[in-house]
Amino acid sequence: MSWLGFCALVAASVVLLMLPGGIVNRCAKLPRKVSLALAPGVSTAIIAASAIVANKVGLGWNLLPPALLTVVCALGCLVVRWLAHRLVDARTGHAPHADGTPGPRRVAASVPASASASSGSAASPGSPEVTGSATRGAPRPPATGWWLGAGALGMVLTAWHIITILGRPDNFSQSFDNVFHLSAIRWILDNSNGSSLAITMTTGDNPAAFYPLAWHDVATLALKMVHSTDVVAANNAMVVAVPAVVWVLGCFYLLHVLGCVNAPALVAAGLMVGAFPAFPYLPASWGVLYPNMFGIALIPATIALAYQALGLGEHRTPLRSALPVGLLAMFGMAIAHPNTIALFCVVLIPMLATWLTRILRARDADQPRWQRRGAIGLTALAALVIIAIWAKIRPPEDAAVWNAIIGPRRALWQALTMTPSTATITVLPISVLVVVGAVVVIVTRRQIWLLAAHGLLIFLWMAVSCFPSGWLRNALVGIWYNDPSRLAAALPLTALPLAVIGCSAMARWLVGWLTARRQLTAPTTPIVATVTLLLAVVLVPATLLAPTLRTTLRDAADSYRITWNGNVVDTDEYALLKRLPELVPADETVATVPYNGSSMAYALENVKTTTTHILYTPSRDVYTINQNLRFAEFNPEVCHALSDLNVHYALDFGWYEVNRSNYAQYAPGFARLYEAPGFVPVANNGHAVLYRIEACR
Repeated sequence: MSWLGFCALVAASVVLLMLPGGIVNRCAKLPRKVSLALAPGVSTAIIAASAIVANKVGLGWNLLPPALLTVVCALGCLVVRWLAHRLVDARTGHAPHADGTPGPRRVAASVPASASASSGSAASPGSPEVTGSATRGAPRPPATGWWLGAGALGMVLTAWHIITILGRPDNFSQSFDNVFHLSAIRWILDNSNGSSLAITMTTGDNPAAFYPLAWHDVATLALKMVHSTDVVAANNAMVVAVPAVVWVLGCFYLLHVLGCVNAPALVAAGLMVGAFPAFPYLPASWGVLYPNMFGIALIPATIALAYQALGLGEHRTPLRSALPVGLLAMFGMAIAHPNTIALFCVVLIPMLATWLTRILRARDADQPRWQRRGAIGLTALAALVIIAIWAKIRPPEDAAVWNAIIGPRRALWQALTMTPSTATITVLPISVLVVVGAVVVIVTRRQIWLLAAHGLLIFLWMAVSCFPSGWLRNALVGIWYNDPSRLAAALPLTALPLAVIGCSAMARWLVGWLTARRQLTAPTTPIVATVTLLLAVVLVPATLLAPTLRTTLRDAADSYRITWNGNVVDTDEYALLKRLPELVPADETVATVPYNGSSMAYALENVKTTTTHILYTPSRDVYTINQNLRFAEFNPEVCHALSDLNVHYALDFGWYEVNRSNYAQYAPGFARLYEAPGFVPVANNGHAVLYRIEACR
């Protein structure tokens, strides 16, 4: 596919991620900025849920089911708002404001300054940090243009890094799980079924199994929008769109509601949002963890909405808008990958504790007894839900196979320096800003919950990377398959806002110093611009040119290249795969084994294969072929199995296996096919050979 066609696919993916959710959010009367950031989470929920419903009612998978469910959800939000108006506003006698926020209340919800400071809330309205008053050293809050410019900067830089990794639209990750991900997109297209509850691609003769297909559902719809069947390009379009749009929007929304950013720090955020090697570049190259990448990218916006709904900051979202949209966004996050809902809970726990403390410390006149009891009850309910999530939403223990990788000292060092999973001991320069932000939080006693959440993520990272295998480690991190890479990717969730808080404090100090030096009463635009430029000059080498980031990007790029010794498909094998549509009739199936890359014939060239993923449950016929294919001339059962599956060809990609593993023992029937009677070579490129099976004739 050309770069022009690829850009069209990226645009289609962005439209799918933004439009359904944007429509619903506006019907919920969310402000435009909030609606924009939360749109991907709501859109994901709508698309994934509509795929499930469409399969249940017998509809094919296309743009119609998401469109219909978008209308239903939009009407639902309107009904919720109407009921709230009838049942709440009519009784209180106060209509909501034009922006959707509730009108004046009979009981004030103010909190004493001491409680606010200790609870970690954002700066209160009227403070220099928020209003930009003419107080020396207090830069005015960023105008919309600053937000747009910084957000665009973050999107462009993140997209540029991802495109650097991809290299070309038709490159694909040479990693273990990508055999499944690319095949799943092809399977959804072929079967017109995107239901996460009904995928049978890898279950053999067993019933359908659950797998979170939100990533693949969006990719297939994007292909339908541009009338293409290029599975690799569609997957790569999502690899670009999710980090560059979903992640960046969510992070900037979180910074907005925290109320802790000034103009220089906002530009710094644009430079830093895509500068953490752990996310999004680690899940884009290791695994590959595309569903995890999707789910993590959705977390910041959902956390920001929870922060607003709880009333912890200046910008509050009314419950009538936050509740339906929040539930949809959380479902979207969970269906992207279930273990990301656990990450959301990790960040939510200290936030809920802050909210409860704030209510309990308020004066009796400001906080009625029923509100205190309700807050305690809601917190208790949330705790029970979190415990249930931790206990139930986890893979089988035999799937959590990863062991500890480093010692405790190095694990702590990697967490503090934001270099988890790196092979060498190093430091990410912007980790210094994370530490500065942590110090600012402690000194000012604002956003304490954020620092606590960062501490919890560091603790989980240490548990997964250095705790010995056993019940404790499995209880803590088994929900993430005991996999260090999945938790390494989560650290930037809290590290980024802490780093921006650090930048904001330094910028405020510099602006104040320059203002005092020039004997001015208030900061001027040239002073703010000078500080912004100074921060940018310092941060460019610390982000774009940081050795840790450059190494991560280079290693990730290597994993997307087709080389003579490719991990999944090498140059000889790829050349033969490209020829298969001309060599194999469209209605026939090719016998393959996924561990040596031959099953990529299905994903890449839409040639039907007997297997589509390395970890699969073979049907009875596939099992017979895997065990005895080379004896087909002497074994009638093999011929019956070949006939049942309409198999007349076999691909032999040799002994080299993905990740240098040892899966050949599960398919001895493919060994030394060149010596087996009844197997006629049809085409070959180097060691890769296509055989026509004549043993059963």
